[in-house]
Amino acid sequence: MSEKSQRRRKALASGTGVAIAIFAALAATGLSLTGPLKPATPDKPANAEAPKRTDWRELARLALDKEKLSFAEVKFKSGLLTVTGDTDSADDRARAFNVVKQAVLGDPSHVGVVLALENAITLGGQAMADAPDAASTMGATPDAKACQTAYDTLLDGRVINFGSGSAVLAEDSKPLLNALAAVVKRCETYRVELGGHTDARGDATANQALSERRAQSVADYLVSKSVPASLLGVSGYGETQPKDAGGNAEADAKNRRIEFKIVEDGAQ
Repeated sequence: MSEKSQRRRKALASGTGVAIAIFAALAATGLSLTGPLKPATPDKPANAEAPKRTDWRELARLALDKEKLSFAEVKFKSGLLTVTGDTDSADDRARAFNVVKQAVLGDPSHVGVVLALENAITLGGQAMADAPDAASTMGATPDAKACQTAYDTLLDGRVINFGSGSAVLAEDSKPLLNALAAVVKRCETYRVELGGHTDARGDATANQALSERRAQSVADYLVSKSVPASLLGVSGYGETQPKDAGGNAEADAKNRRIEFKIVEDGAQ
C-alpha cells in the first residue's frame, strides 16, 4: 500500500473516532443533534374516563328518600330545579324543599349549573305563591354574568303585575319581588337598571309616563326590603321596545314588563 493510501486510512479512522466520541458525549448529557430530548410522557390508562357530571335530580331524590319524604318529586330543566308533589302538611312541604336545597348547595359544582330552586309542592291540592330562589345558588362571590343570569331566570315566564293602567303593585307579585330583592342584595357590587315597558294601547306619552312610574314603584318596594337605593336605577321606555309585535292580547301581556339589567360599571 502506498504511503498516500495509508495516510488516507489513518485520517478516516481518526474522523470516525471523533464522531463516535461526539455522539457519546451528547448521549451522556441528554442532548441530540436535533435538540434536547423530551422527557417520556406516561401513557394514559386505556380506561380513563372524564369526571362524571352530577345528576341533580337523582341527588335530590336520594336526599328526599333518606328523609322518607316520598310525596315529593324533582324536575330539572334549563337550570331550574323544581320540587313538586302534594301534601296536607305545611311543615312537610317546607321540610322537603329545604332537604333538596341543602343537598344541592352541599355540592359546590352546582354553581353556574343549578340557577334556581323552586318549591312547587301544592298544599292540599292548592298551588302556593312561592317564587324560585336564585340568590342561594349563586356562589360566594357572583360576578356580573351570574347576577344577570339570576335576574333573567326569575323573570323567565314571570312578570311583575300592576293594577290596570296604574303603578300599584299587585299582591301576587310580592313573592317574585322578594326573590328579586334577595338577588340585588347578593349582587351588591353591581347597580341594576329597572326598565319599565308598556304595550302599545293608548297614548304614547301616557304610556311613557306609566312605564316610569311602574319602574319607580318596583324600586320603592325593593328599598322597603332593605335594598340600598344606590344599587337601583330607574328608566321608562313606554311602548318603544316591544318583545312581541303581534298586536294581540298575548303580545300585549309580554310587552308589559319590568326588566332588570346589570350596569357593568358597578355600584357608585
